[in-house]
This record gives sequence, structure tokens and C-alpha cells, in this order.
Amino acid sequence: MTDTYLVTNAKARQQQSSVSIFWDIQNVNLKFKSLEFFSRKLQYFASEQGKLVLQNVYYNSQHPNQVNNKIILEKLDFKCVDVPIQCKNSADNQLIADCVKWVAFNPSNTIILVLGDKDFAGLICILRSLGKKVIIFAQRGNASQKLIKIVGNNNFHFIDELPELVKQKKQSQPIYFTPQKATIHI
Repeated sequence: MTDTYLVTNAKARQQQSSVSIFWDIQNVNLKFKSLEFFSRKLQYFASEQGKLVLQNVYYNSQHPNQVNNKIILEKLDFKCVDVPIQCKNSADNQLIADCVKWVAFNPSNTIILVLGDKDFAGLICILRSLGKKVIIFAQRGNASQKLIKIVGNNNFHFIDELPELVKQKKQSQPIYFTPQKATIHI
């Protein structure tokens, strides 16, 4: 392989838009029956934004309903990060730290956050200042007005709007997610 070939391929990979998902299941904890449906729609929506390179879900294994949801999400290729600490905002803090580390060492252009509380306002401001496109999905009744103002109405959606968002583009084939062998180091 020539050096020119390697440089050309590296430039092509850098130019392709990449997408990462960070999901706080404590904020957006879907019912067991609808979890797979909405998760697949989320993956499809993300793939429309670019190449889906990371999809992390943050949960607490001390909550049985979150463990049940984790099992389904792992089958859909989500990386499930257990934060079993009972401290307030422990999952939020882990998600924020992982997202900042990921963005620092990886070229994701679009970050999809599935959450809803105002604790993430600082993270969103950081991501936007770095030139990242931030899209938020939240549950109705669990969405901070502050987050909506920060990202704007075009980049804020309720999770139950996903079927309508992807309706116009019919799925002709299933979405296959190939996770990168990436480890977040600091």
C-alpha cells in the first residue's frame, strides 16, 4: 500500500460525517414493550445524519427495570455503561465525562443526546462551542426548557416523534451498526 493511498483514505474518513449517541436511561427510560421499536428508530435517525460510530447507554444496575432494558439495548449493539452509584447525578456525570473524552479524541460531527434534564446544559454548550451539531431526544414531561432553548426547536425532539421523523424515508434495509474498537482514554 502506498502512502498516497493511506492519506487519501484518511482524508475521506475525516470528511464523512460521524454520529455518536449518548443516552441517559434514567432520564429517558422507555417502557419495555416500546424500547426496541424506538431504539431502532433512533439508530435509523442517527444513520441519516452520518455514520453511526458510537452508541452508549448509561444505566444503574441497582434498578431492575433498567437492567431489563439494558438486555434489549445490548442486543441492538448499544454499549451499556453501568453506573451503580447512588450519588445524585452519578449517571449524568459519567455520561458527561465520557462524551467530553470521546469528542476530544474522536471526530464525531453530530452528537445525539437522549436525556432531558438541565444538568446537561454545560455539556451542550461545550459541544456546540467545539462546532458539534447537538440533537436532543427527551420524554414528554421530562424535558428542560433550558435545553430546548440551547439547541433550538429544530434540534430538539420528543422520543415519541421518532416514528414521524423517519417516516418520510422508508427503511429499505436494516441498519447494521459496526462499533469501532474505541476506548476512551484520558
